[in-house]
Amino acid sequence: MSGRNPALPTAYVVIGGAGSGKSTVARHISSITGAAYLDKDAIASPLVEFALTALGHDPDDRESNATYVESVMPLEYQALFAVAATNLDLGNSVVLDAPFVAYLPDPEYLEKSILQANWPEATIRVIQVRASPHVVKSRLIQRGYDRDRKKLANWEEYWNRFGTLSCAWQCGRHDRVLNDNEGTFEQVTAIINDDHPTLQIDV
Repeated sequence: MSGRNPALPTAYVVIGGAGSGKSTVARHISSITGAAYLDKDAIASPLVEFALTALGHDPDDRESNATYVESVMPLEYQALFAVAATNLDLGNSVVLDAPFVAYLPDPEYLEKSILQANWPEATIRVIQVRASPHVVKSRLIQRGYDRDRKKLANWEEYWNRFGTLSCAWQCGRHDRVLNDNEGTFEQVTAIINDDHPTLQIDV
């Protein structure tokens, strides 16, 4: 499932918490590689908001909502992996843009999700995007999303729980990006062009 065969399509799985700049990095990867950009929120967010509202929940309260975490969120990610599978079947590389933070500690999560979605053979690249806590907090304040209100209201708890997570997935090639300054695009381009230290994990 991993490997470096240039004839295979590549799945760039871009992960990172809210405010890390994950989506900016994912869009940059799409722009320099031509890979299809697949944003989990664009694919599923309207349905998620409808489902939570219909079930009597606050659509902006997610991390602390057991119904969302246990029942709704897994379906979001299933949809994302399914759309990726369709593109990969057509030979198109893809960029998956999603936080994945709830699933990072599970070593088998990525491999299991790929198998469940029946992906064809592909090169798997995992790009974890992180930023310093003061940078993340500033970005969340500046963007002003309703879904970030509880994160900011309980900042220390949120950061301690989600801000420092490492990715334990044992599938694909792993790279890490520190997205604190203006050199991020150059850093990402170097990673994609293989001019950067990497962690290679094969299964």
